[in-house]
Amino acid sequence: MSTITLRFWLLELYALTLALIRMPGGVHTDEAKYLLSIPYPHPPALRTLFALVREMPMQEFFIRFLIASALVQAVWLLVDIGYVLSHRRRKVLAISWLLSAAFILQAGTVMMAPLTALFGLVCVWLALRPQPFEKTSVPLLACLWFFAIFSAYQSVLYLPLLIGVLRAAHLSWRKIFFFLGFPLFLLGAYTLINPLALASLVHVSVQDATLALGMRLSNILWICAIAGSGIVTLAGIVGIVGSYRIDFIATLLLLLGFIALSSQDYYAILLTPVLCAGIMMLLAQRRISGELFIPLYVISTAVFVFMAFPRTSITPARMTMRFLEEQGIDGLVLIDGPFGHEWQYESIGLPIGRFTQTLSSEIEASAAAIVCTKKTCEEDISEQWVRMEGAPVEVWVHRL
Repeated sequence: MSTITLRFWLLELYALTLALIRMPGGVHTDEAKYLLSIPYPHPPALRTLFALVREMPMQEFFIRFLIASALVQAVWLLVDIGYVLSHRRRKVLAISWLLSAAFILQAGTVMMAPLTALFGLVCVWLALRPQPFEKTSVPLLACLWFFAIFSAYQSVLYLPLLIGVLRAAHLSWRKIFFFLGFPLFLLGAYTLINPLALASLVHVSVQDATLALGMRLSNILWICAIAGSGIVTLAGIVGIVGSYRIDFIATLLLLLGFIALSSQDYYAILLTPVLCAGIMMLLAQRRISGELFIPLYVISTAVFVFMAFPRTSITPARMTMRFLEEQGIDGLVLIDGPFGHEWQYESIGLPIGRFTQTLSSEIEASAAAIVCTKKTCEEDISEQWVRMEGAPVEVWVHRL
């Protein structure tokens, strides 16, 4: 077995591990949106592909492993641009991606952020390749850009890198505007005719508006730290600023601006590709010592992963639906209280509805069970229902 083949399979084993550590908790609300292709918050390209395998056994694991595998194998892009470096320095560049805390925390999730980061890494690769980008490949790049922004809105944050790539290929501004601007125009049209997507964008832009400035800055620093496990964050930013490359500096500022608007931990991985680019720039200048960097980075990653890894048990939705299946309950399940799309995903084909006090008697009578996600629902439930013992949450079925 060749060295490259061995490394490939070791990387696949790493991807499998990243996928498996996310399996016990079950599918969460945002993940369910993509697995079911719910028409918000993102455009339809990738989530439609996910939904095509909805009936496939172990769909959740398959998608988790597919995403993790794609992100892990993307390290070969960094190996390609780092071929001018020594073996140890290439190793530093590779682990700056593979061992980032954000990478470990997000690679096994069914989210758009890690896939957007993958697109960002492709943009970094195109921007740092010593070979000039060929004009004949511009239509292919435009198709990739179209697919990326119609999969996740945050792909737009890497636009400065693509502009830099096309300018380096000596493409005129008119052609750049056409190849990159026309897909943006179509995305804008899609957003305007899809009110749920538009409402989601507005929500993201204002959800942290009430936070105090100190809290917002604290959130930004925390997310930046996770993105590069602290060490790569600092070194990457130094490398980008010191490079004086407008495309990378503009991309970094766009990413930081977006994180300031919506400080969610899962957005940290969006920064990681750009930070890796900064590391590449420092390595090319021989300003990083691999002997000291690697052990310090491994330790800092372990600390950040321990601090940030979600310590949650299996979701109530999965436990409850498994309980209903074991009890042989089949039919409409009404939910009294707040619930997300994970209940729809875990319903195993059972129809899900919302229980309200004004619910018609016909619908209530046709329901097989009522699930309570509030503190208690005893005051809402009529005498025709009886509570089941041993359920993970309150479950009510028709009185015999």
